[in-house]
Amino acid sequence: MDIYKDIDLGSKSRREFIKAGAVFMGGMWLFPAMSAQASSKSLSLRQDLPWFQQPLRIMHTVLRETDAQDYDVDIVTNYVLKSGANALCVNAGGITDFWQNPLPAANLNPFLEGRDILQEIAEACKAKGIRIMGRVDFRGVVPEVYEKFPDWFAKNRDQSPMMMTYTKPHLHIACYNTPYRNDYANEYISKVLEAYDLDGIWHNSPGYDGICYCPYCQEAYKDYNGKELPVMGESSPEELDTYMGWKRHAADTYMDKIKKTIKSFGEDKVYTAEVFSMYEVGRRVNNGIDLKNAFDHFDILVSVAFLTENSEHIHYEDYNYAQSIIKFLKSVAPEREAVVMYGGNGTSHRLVIEPSLDVKIWLWEILSVGGRFWNCYFTNVPPIAYDTRNAYVEEDANHFVKEHADLLAGHVPVSRIGIYYSRPTRLHYRNELEEEEHFGDAIKGMEAVLIENHIPHDFILSEQVSAEKLQEYSLVILPNVHCMAEEEVALLTSYVKDGGKVMATYATSLLDQEGNPRENFALSQLFGVNYGGERWNTRKDNYQFISAATHPLVAEDAAQTQLLHQYAYTLKTKPLSSVKVICNVVPTVHNQPPDKAWVEQLSSEYPTIVENEFGKGKVIYFANQPDVTVHQMGHGDARNVLARAVKYLVGKENLPESNAPASVHMGWTRSMETPGKYVFSLVNTSSGPKRPTRELIPVHQLSFKLPFPGQHLISHKILKDQGSIKVTGEPGFVTLEIEKLEDFVAVHLETEYK
Repeated sequence: MDIYKDIDLGSKSRREFIKAGAVFMGGMWLFPAMSAQASSKSLSLRQDLPWFQQPLRIMHTVLRETDAQDYDVDIVTNYVLKSGANALCVNAGGITDFWQNPLPAANLNPFLEGRDILQEIAEACKAKGIRIMGRVDFRGVVPEVYEKFPDWFAKNRDQSPMMMTYTKPHLHIACYNTPYRNDYANEYISKVLEAYDLDGIWHNSPGYDGICYCPYCQEAYKDYNGKELPVMGESSPEELDTYMGWKRHAADTYMDKIKKTIKSFGEDKVYTAEVFSMYEVGRRVNNGIDLKNAFDHFDILVSVAFLTENSEHIHYEDYNYAQSIIKFLKSVAPEREAVVMYGGNGTSHRLVIEPSLDVKIWLWEILSVGGRFWNCYFTNVPPIAYDTRNAYVEEDANHFVKEHADLLAGHVPVSRIGIYYSRPTRLHYRNELEEEEHFGDAIKGMEAVLIENHIPHDFILSEQVSAEKLQEYSLVILPNVHCMAEEEVALLTSYVKDGGKVMATYATSLLDQEGNPRENFALSQLFGVNYGGERWNTRKDNYQFISAATHPLVAEDAAQTQLLHQYAYTLKTKPLSSVKVICNVVPTVHNQPPDKAWVEQLSSEYPTIVENEFGKGKVIYFANQPDVTVHQMGHGDARNVLARAVKYLVGKENLPESNAPASVHMGWTRSMETPGKYVFSLVNTSSGPKRPTRELIPVHQLSFKLPFPGQHLISHKILKDQGSIKVTGEPGFVTLEIEKLEDFVAVHLETEYK
């Protein structure tokens, strides 16, 4: 059956085309085979897309002032091409100008000596087919510029200048309402785009922290709500929240002006800046630019994520964080390129390299779920930097994308399982919580379990949730989603009633969307328990008693133990009559003195893990925090029950089967534009016990059996191998046998409905 035969693709938008072609089957969006005519038209859709929705491989050089002395555009452009990048982002200016800026607030680089580096590099890039973006930075100015225009910048309450103290020299801050960020910034961008053939603008550090009391802010806030600006330490949380609502509006207005200025030079001109960390909570008064603002304004979604942070005490991010970022960004805006900004040289010690193997693994992790790369160097190009050891660390990954761009374009992760991401819950973590955990601990723990068990997943954002969205998933995971609006409760209730599956932990739905406590879980009907009004710290000397020894979540353990590890904090809950209790709270067993380490009764009346049927659906609820425990200390009991719960609710037959160890990470993406086309990939993280990675240990004889409900394999292409790869198909499944995995392998699969 050809469902496209009556569709005129030329009259439909790309989004309408995707929607028209989607078929829902078994909790996954799949796509039937296309006729030759439809297939050729779908390819034309990609050709019609702007360049910034094509596979991106971006090099970013944040030039220092002294780099202007020996700047060689041939070395730069030749390096960009050899490294496999197809776009360059380079300084235009703001704090320091790298072009002959004629505007009154110009601050020309003293090392330019009459040169116009921006003109030179723009012309050289165009001659060699490289896209080029100008980096602008309007967060603040040096004292010399401030002294010329003191009324253009942010003020403290006493009208002294607001200063940026983490910089050397300290910079004078500009707020969203001052002439510097508005009139001057827009005139600056206009001058740059008029004078140089740039493909867009990277807006560095678009936000500012704190409360500005300049006359422009005072007047604008008065017009907004008739009140005076609040004061830190004197105003109530509600007054500060009202201020933040206005500040977000001011930030939106500011960025909207910048975008309109850029787009006035052509819709193909890019406006982009960093999307902040998906786990960043921020203070109650912050810069007013949230993830949602970024999604509303930027053409390319870029999340800054270096292997290590800019701090005195360094730690290495988990490898799968790179995957998580892409899955998150693709969940929000699948049609846009999702990009991780990383650095071959670090963000803290910028003049020496990051560990090379870690960077390579980071890149393959990004690529495996449909992401792209933005390599940021804080010096001149690597071949002439102080430390050149990572000069071509991204070459393999970039050239892989370049070689297979047509097959990789427009891909999103395959997913039947959605992790619920709640913005109100994230904001609630600005408060001091009794549990003293960080936002994201539960999500990271849940993701670790899924990734280690090779279970595909993505994210469901609370702002985007709908009945239609939920129907795309066979399982919705609610990892400690404290805050939940009544509309969300109704949607999830209907979803389960109609046959959906839910797995939830701890305080999910115990607060409303504003963070106000409820007397009971809003989802108590789904969970099968009521809240008993207490939360217990069960991190130490606490256990769970296995009450249903034959239940699939604990049967394997119950043959050898009556007790399981208890997880972080636990809520007192009271089971409803219909619920199946799997585990119960054990009264605290104090370990000192050891002679007294016993209790009269191991099991209490309060459950920790329950299964509940509601309508046609099913729910597993944990009254404790196995997800947080996995992230914070990784006990096997927590990992096991979470993995088993997912497999039990979804059905093992609907999930990939594999003999691969947890250190092998799986990527599985599908084309949004050409139904039936997929990319399967593996990333090896097997190494010694400590980060950074010293050496990768090859893994051999891996097998994966992937479910393709209603489809059969018609062709495949090996994109990257490190030994033989055998691909076989049978109705509803594709099996891959991989002889050897050193760092990364990938296979393109094409299926059709039988």
